[in-house]
Amino acid sequence: MHGRLLVPLVIVVLAIGTTRPAIALGERPNVSPFDGGVTVPRPLSAILPALPLDLGTDLSLFGVSSADLATAGPAMTTDPDPNFVVDDNGLDCPTATYTSIQAAVTAAPPGTRIRVCAGTYTEQVTIPAGKDGLLLYSTPDLAAVIKAPATMTDPKAIVLVRGAHNVTIRHFTITGPGSTLCDSLRYGVRVDTGGSALIESNHITEIHDTPFGGCQNGVAVLAGRNLEGTTGTAEISHNLIDRYQKGGVVIDNTGSFGNVHHNRIVGPGTQPSNAPNGIQVSRGAGATADYNVVTGNSYTFNTLFIGTGIIIYQAGSNLTIGYNEVFKNDDGVSLYTTNGTLIEHNYSHDQIVYDGFFADFDAPNNTFSHNRAENNAEFDCDDFTTGPNNPPAFVANLWDHDLGDTENKPGLCKATPNH
Repeated sequence: MHGRLLVPLVIVVLAIGTTRPAIALGERPNVSPFDGGVTVPRPLSAILPALPLDLGTDLSLFGVSSADLATAGPAMTTDPDPNFVVDDNGLDCPTATYTSIQAAVTAAPPGTRIRVCAGTYTEQVTIPAGKDGLLLYSTPDLAAVIKAPATMTDPKAIVLVRGAHNVTIRHFTITGPGSTLCDSLRYGVRVDTGGSALIESNHITEIHDTPFGGCQNGVAVLAGRNLEGTTGTAEISHNLIDRYQKGGVVIDNTGSFGNVHHNRIVGPGTQPSNAPNGIQVSRGAGATADYNVVTGNSYTFNTLFIGTGIIIYQAGSNLTIGYNEVFKNDDGVSLYTTNGTLIEHNYSHDQIVYDGFFADFDAPNNTFSHNRAENNAEFDCDDFTTGPNNPPAFVANLWDHDLGDTENKPGLCKATPNH
């Protein structure tokens, strides 16, 4: 049995000094989801040698192809004629009625289409209950910049959907950074109080303190939050999400749901004071995450914490994580205290500290199917569970036609002539 210790990470600074706790070779350090952590010691067995692929193996059956991911990131769409027009200085849209986005939202009845013309809008935008069906869009694409003010008011989100339903936020650049060292900017877009939103084809960037810090804030998109007892539902589609401090996309709390697809999520790279995660589904939340590209989530002191591409932590059942490319994170796709998740047709490669795919000892009854993993630092496929599946591995998850060269137990992910 492997020990496990919850580590609260709620707006605190990690003390990084010249000394840090020693970690034995092969132990997994703390994974670091937004608002929580877990210590998982793990033995490091000898990495198994690669087995040769059968010459008849069709690699297109495994993982996800570049063609499938070609449309990840912002996409052009045609927006309807507006009811309201916003222009910060009147130069791009001289007939605009409003000079701030919030003024237009406040005046808008449900269902209003709000066009925001090119410019920089330094403001927080709150869309409260009763504003159902609002459509906010930038013209031209990404030319309307919603920028964090120097002083943020709680909950320190640049755009907040608070109880409104079926809101659409499209084609904006939503950007920080925060102005101070700690807790200056928490969210790019936040959906809470039972609200729902389509967050589509935006560039959400620089959601971090100045400079990047060890405080556990800086999440580009959040739907729901267990710590505050609030839920949110979001479709997060075709966005470029980059340079966040703590998380790219976080779906959190029972009753929250995210449909996360066709995004390019690029972490801040290896950070000296925080362990970022690309996509997090946690604490009872549900999600489908498909056709995303996730990279660049890493922590310098990886004997303390690790960054993860896609982390499923204490999540609800019946999640699907499919057709994603995950690479150059500390860890690739990892499951903790989770069951009933389908992990299918993902390509996880070149993780720089640990695994392509990982299931902790308390993450049974999940299915890994037709995934492809290669060039990961420790194992391509790693499963701590114990059960009747995949002999001689004898794990509690089902590994079905997964391709990889290294594994912690024989029988998880080798190529065979039957592929």
